[in-house]
Amino acid sequence: MGLDYTLSVELSRKGRDWKYKISLPNKMHMDRYGKDAYEALFDAAPDAVIIADIHGKIKMASSKVEQLFGYRKEELIGQDISFLVPDQFMKTLTGRLSESRIALDVAEMGTIQDLVARRKDGTEFPAEVSLRPMLIDGQHLITAAVRDVSQKKKMISELMNSLQALEGKNKELEQFAYIASHDLQEPLHTINSFVQLLEAEYGESLDKEAVKYLHFIAKAARRMSALISDLLDYSRLGQKAEMSEVDSEEVLQNTLQNIDSLIQSSGAVIEAGPLPHLWANETMLTLLFQNLISNAIKFRKKDVTPKIRIGAEEQKHFWQFSFEDNGIGIEEEQAEKIFIIFQRLHSRAEYEGTGIGLAQCRKIVELHGGRIWVKPKPGRGSTFYFTIRKRD
Repeated sequence: MGLDYTLSVELSRKGRDWKYKISLPNKMHMDRYGKDAYEALFDAAPDAVIIADIHGKIKMASSKVEQLFGYRKEELIGQDISFLVPDQFMKTLTGRLSESRIALDVAEMGTIQDLVARRKDGTEFPAEVSLRPMLIDGQHLITAAVRDVSQKKKMISELMNSLQALEGKNKELEQFAYIASHDLQEPLHTINSFVQLLEAEYGESLDKEAVKYLHFIAKAARRMSALISDLLDYSRLGQKAEMSEVDSEEVLQNTLQNIDSLIQSSGAVIEAGPLPHLWANETMLTLLFQNLISNAIKFRKKDVTPKIRIGAEEQKHFWQFSFEDNGIGIEEEQAEKIFIIFQRLHSRAEYEGTGIGLAQCRKIVELHGGRIWVKPKPGRGSTFYFTIRKRD
């Protein structure tokens, strides 16, 4: 089969399926432009392309075949396509070619993924071969597009190794979580218990300095216990998290009930617009709402009633939420820092806390396919935004 042909394509439809027929009439010559264009189109394919007859005899090969296999085109024409495949993989190839002969009227014959090909120098490489039928001048032919997937296989192997390493790290994290919830908490409970015993049995005989020291010890132990508990909660976020349809208005109402005492003591005013149904984990979403509202109340201005406005806006792939407050605000350069675990902008004497709350918020949002950020208004409050991805 030479290149002195004109190319025509005929499409027909039967039911849902489209069929096509490629015809290159003999004895009709291309002009130079048409011949060059056809040759360039054939060689421009991203993969090495071989055209063979239904018996597997190679009729044409693109220039990328030469590059991939090391053979000149002239060496391949007339050879069986099995010439390029090691013996142990021949059964796979010949089996698929046999299927292809039966399915010649189907536009796609499929892809052989676990095949090995052989170069002229004897070296072998993993390959994928996509088979497609052609009908040229009444002759059934098969197009084989061959792709070297060595790099792909290497990347998959590295990914699997990384996945195994990650699973190992997760097991270490589970062990840490167990230690944090049992072994580390136990001595803190012991410290608190003995502080209480000292105060109960010797409180009247201790001077003011000694009593103050005991209070410092008890306070430090309680802070350490809270820190360990929050860190444990952070490490467990996302483990076996089941997603379901969640009404975020109900989540908000449950959250307000959880922190009712904080709202009552601060006199906080909380307003919310219509909130959507989401595909989310209800427990994590409640914690997200709770952290943002609690933070807005905690970082309020002195002698100013905290006001929080909650809203949601629908976007193409996400729901975008906003939590706007009238608190102390933050500086522009601190806008990213506040989401890092253990990062604090204020001393514990000013504002209590472990420095984990907003890091939890970020992790929850990312587990829902979204992101979280803050729009600072120093001295005039802050607006926290986050997105929750819609269900596909």
